[in-house]
Order: sequence, then structure tokens, then C-alpha cells
Amino acid sequence: MTEIERSAEVAEIFAQDTDHKAQFETLSKLCNKYLSVNAIGRVDTNEIIKIIDTVIALETGSMVVSRQFVSLITERLDNPNLESECIKLIAEGILSIIKTRTISYEDQVCILRLMLASLYEKEGRIKDAAQALIAINSDTSPKFNSPQATKEGAKALLCIRITKLLLDCAEIDEAEQYVNRTSLLMIEVGSTANPEIQIEHKALQARVCDAKRRFVEAAQRYYELSVTEQLPMSDRITALGKAIVCVLLAKPGPQRSRLLTIIFKDERAPSCPSFEIIAKMYLTKVIHKDELAEFESQLQPHQKADEHGESILKGVIQEHNITAVSQLHINIKFKTLGMLLGVDTDAAESMAGEMIASERLHGYIDQTNGVLHFEDANPMRVWDGQILGTLEQVNKVSDMIVAQHPQFATFLS
Repeated sequence: MTEIERSAEVAEIFAQDTDHKAQFETLSKLCNKYLSVNAIGRVDTNEIIKIIDTVIALETGSMVVSRQFVSLITERLDNPNLESECIKLIAEGILSIIKTRTISYEDQVCILRLMLASLYEKEGRIKDAAQALIAINSDTSPKFNSPQATKEGAKALLCIRITKLLLDCAEIDEAEQYVNRTSLLMIEVGSTANPEIQIEHKALQARVCDAKRRFVEAAQRYYELSVTEQLPMSDRITALGKAIVCVLLAKPGPQRSRLLTIIFKDERAPSCPSFEIIAKMYLTKVIHKDELAEFESQLQPHQKADEHGESILKGVIQEHNITAVSQLHINIKFKTLGMLLGVDTDAAESMAGEMIASERLHGYIDQTNGVLHFEDANPMRVWDGQILGTLEQVNKVSDMIVAQHPQFATFLS
């Protein structure tokens, strides 16, 4: 059919009858020639798109018939027997035609974008799938604003799906925006929210924090998932394992210390592969490089290095080992400390100086002799040491008096 013939046929349909119902029924018969209800395999996508374009272009006024016609096409595309490529081409064609008047076809646009997102996802076009969903106006679309949709948390589910896709294509900043938006939607839904949606949202929050290298926050959220009773035990153990990884990579601080204590005392923790490392970290024992091989193999790319390309694990373990050494020694030469940390003398001194400056380590540096002196940070132990020192001095003075004046020996004893 030529373009002139097609325009003439559609124009005649609109001219023959002014009744919208009659016009739609005649257009449906025309649609049946190219896209029947039970169409199988390939269809003439070009002709279908051109007919839609002609119908939309020729109808004036309320666009009632063209909306019904686009809805009809959209319904018939939801057919598992049609080739995916044909569905995709027709859907993309319709969206291209109505892009300047989307507001008049809001429901149809929403369905087509959802359809395209699923097709793109199957093809591995994850970013395109995410963009198709992002383009949906969930604030005005009827599909997301009916009482049933609100009850089911349709908007939150859409944001969750977008977040997943964005995480899968490494669009972390955008994923964080949608996970935050989901949090607001969850507040609106309140206690009526489906527990499965809440769990999925928590899991995505943990993934976003993990991907953003906010490891303490990620560990907290993973641990919350690990104690969620609605999850199967296997998923809970997996979440606990991820919590362990994140807490080991987290920077030292009070929140990390609390999490470390909670996880170490969790009766399920010994069954996790990294438990020996977390035990040494909790007990402030030196961790050797050869003990980290298995743990390093579990790390994802973003967990291996920071934004400057420096190893995250190496920095955390080196700092932990300096703290562990401070529990065993009063002082240590930087040459010896460097050998223990696997760095040169200057790097060991620089690391210790940074820790002392930020009060993560108590001590002082003797640069002349190249020695790091440790101080006890526990106030009770410091107090006890001061009392002991005073008593030792008193005892020393007593011995000196007896040495000079033996007659006082009986009195002092």
C-alpha cells in the first residue's frame, strides 16, 4: 500500500462515519490485515507504524479514536508468539510518533516503555532498559496511581527495578537517587508496604552504599538483612558474609568497632569464609599477607581499590597491624615496622604519623633514632601504671634509707 492509498483509506474511514465507535471498529479491521489477535512470528512492522502515523495525523479534535487504536496495537503487541524484534520496532515506532503529544497517550506510553524495558533487558541492553523505565512519568500515569497500584506499592517497585538496572550498568550516582526516592515512597506507603518490597529496598540500599565505598553503612545494612526472618537461611548467611567483607574494608571508628563486636559474637559468623580475619581484627592480632589471599579473591572490583587506585584492603590491614603491634610492644623501630607492614621505612613512619595526628594511635615518634613509641590509651591502665610507678619510687627511697641507717630497718618493715 502506497502512502497516498493508505492516507486515502484512513481519511475515508473518518469521513464515512462521525461515530467514534464505528470509526474504531473499521480501523480495527484494517489493523487485522497486518497485526491480528493471534499473529505469529514476523509481521509487517513498517506498514503497521505507517498506519498508526496516518491515523494520528488525520484525526483532529479529541483524539479518542487514535488513543483507542494505539491501545489496540499495544494490547496485540503483548503476544508471546510475535517475534521480539517486531514488538520492539513497533513499540519504538509508536513512541517516536507520539513523543510530542505524550500527555495525550500517557497510559499507552507507559505500557510500551515497560514492554521495551523487558525486551532490552533480555537482550542485555541494561542501560537502555533503565532509560526506558526512567522515561515513565509515574506521578501522572494511571497505571501507577490507581488505589490498587498505591496499595501494591507500584511506584516503589518501579524505582526498585530502575535501581537494580542502574547498579548493573554501574551508574551508581543515579542508582543512589532512585534508592533515595524509593525511601520516600516507602514512607508514604507506611506499614501497609509489602515486606518483600521492604527487604528488596534494604538490599539495594546496601548495594548502593557498598558500590559508593561507604563500607560501614553497607555492613550495617547487610547485617540487618542477615537477621531478617522473612529471608531464607541461605540468603541470610550470604548477607552476613557481605557484612563481614564490608566491615573489614571500613575505616576505623566507633561504628565500625560496634559492628565488629556484633558480628564476631554472632554464632553464625564462624561458618563464614572470612571469620578468621575478623576474629584477628577483633582480638587485635597481627594479620599476615598470606592469610589474605582467599579473602582478596572474594572482593569485587570497586572493593579492591579506591578512587585513587590505592588498595583499600592493604591500607586497612596495615593500619590494623600497627594497632596490633602497639598492644605487644612499648616501642618499635620503623625499619622493623616497615618489614612487618611490607613497606619501606619512610612509608611506615608516614603511616604512623598520620594515625597519631588523627588520634587513631596513641604514641610519639623519635625521628633521631627512627623509633615509634606507643602510649597506653586506656585511662585505667595509665592510672594503674602511675600508681605502680609511685609505689616503686617509695620502695626505692625506703631501701636507700635502710642502706644509710640500718636502725630504721625494723621500723620500716
